[in-house]
Amino acid sequence: MIKSYSKNKTFNHNNWLKNKGNVALSILDEYGISIYLGKKGDINIKLSNDKNYESTKDFKSLENIFKNITGEDIDLSAFYKKEKVLTIENGLEEKLKISPEDLKLVIAEVFNPFNNDEFILQDNYTYKLNNFKPSVYMLLDYELKKELKFHLENSAIGKLILHLVNYNRKRLYWVINWLAYFFQGLNKSQVALVLLGVQGAGKGILFHEVIKPLFGEDFVKTINDKSLNTNYKGSLVEKTLFFNLDEISAKNSSSSVKNFLKALVTNASITAEKKFKNLEKETPIYGQILITSNELYALEIEPSDRRFTVFSTGVNLSHCNFLGYGSYEALSTSIKNELEHFAIYLKNYTVDEKIANTALNTIEKDDLIRQYQIANDKPIKLTKLQTNVIEFAEAIRCRNLNLFNTIVDENKLQLKQEIFWDLQNGIFRVENLLPTFQALYGKRFFTSTSELLRELQKYNSSLFGMHNIKMYKNSNNEAKEYFCLLQIYAR
Repeated sequence: MIKSYSKNKTFNHNNWLKNKGNVALSILDEYGISIYLGKKGDINIKLSNDKNYESTKDFKSLENIFKNITGEDIDLSAFYKKEKVLTIENGLEEKLKISPEDLKLVIAEVFNPFNNDEFILQDNYTYKLNNFKPSVYMLLDYELKKELKFHLENSAIGKLILHLVNYNRKRLYWVINWLAYFFQGLNKSQVALVLLGVQGAGKGILFHEVIKPLFGEDFVKTINDKSLNTNYKGSLVEKTLFFNLDEISAKNSSSSVKNFLKALVTNASITAEKKFKNLEKETPIYGQILITSNELYALEIEPSDRRFTVFSTGVNLSHCNFLGYGSYEALSTSIKNELEHFAIYLKNYTVDEKIANTALNTIEKDDLIRQYQIANDKPIKLTKLQTNVIEFAEAIRCRNLNLFNTIVDENKLQLKQEIFWDLQNGIFRVENLLPTFQALYGKRFFTSTSELLRELQKYNSSLFGMHNIKMYKNSNNEAKEYFCLLQIYAR
């Protein structure tokens, strides 16, 4: 249960109350009801802080609603009658009355996460309704580090993030620093985090079960290729604190989409069309950006890029017993139970602002740059062999079981089992390179492992270089050579 809240981060939900001397308004406030006047003479009402405002001109029905909630006869006749309504009960006495003059006049809506007021006063004494409201985790009170009983690397959340960065602790704390930087001040990083890996690795769990509740369900947004290819990109940006660009692909991206992605990461605002709205003003960009994909070529990254930090993930969570929790449900429950402490941990984290805004140079990023260079070097046309080699190399690097699952020859069943076991354990046997390639693409390309290895080294020398060949002993105590898929990701 969430207990304490920060005085500095208190959000003024009740600053709707214009006439504090109005008894009827005070009664509504006691019951958690907010109310304001719309510019068309309508009443906008919210029955609790977790509800949205609804507009109405059915003032008599609204009187009945107030009666049912408060037990009081609240008079809204000033909205539908001109004369003053009085009752005689033990003498002449005015009813609990609300008139238009008692309410704040709201002329527009804004989204401003840097203003703690729900209603923002304008120069002409009208108001704008602030559609932002902090999550319960943003409102949590700060605690001293020495009092914080949360150990990141022993937590479900910490284990999940560590898995998503392929068990590189340095990368784990880069992600934590990146998250904490944004969570503490809502100042978005100039760097997007890119997580590439197999389906089921936990990318969706991070976004939906950690990021969503931390920043508010209403203010996070999932964007895919289809939604990116719209003329109304302004609508994608507004009222958003966190973007998850999920399953995007460089192959499906137009030049306008690519430019939009670049602007989304680094710009403070963007001029982009919104449906049924003009382009008089730019749309502010408040959101932090997480890009997730199973695609090997998720986005184009140029050699000079300073916008993206790219990490590869671990295997499907089902292959590692859901990080030791036994099931998705158990892992999910543990994450939910930790969120309050994790939020406090992020608030107390000593942030390095420079690191939070600096993209890391990683092998995975280099691979995307190399693919960009190949794709944009028009005179060079990849041969069928080159295409196959690249696909094969990337499937091993990313431990993409989907490609190897296409091996259906019953005579290759043991080979297939060995491949799956190896990839799930972060290795690939040297002796299985050639038979696996031939099982996928036929025997006409290569007749020896050394021939295949030379082509693989041209594409990725870090992974397939001789320096990355290690020795291990199998169950029969036989010494075998293998490529280590984990060590190459160390910075």
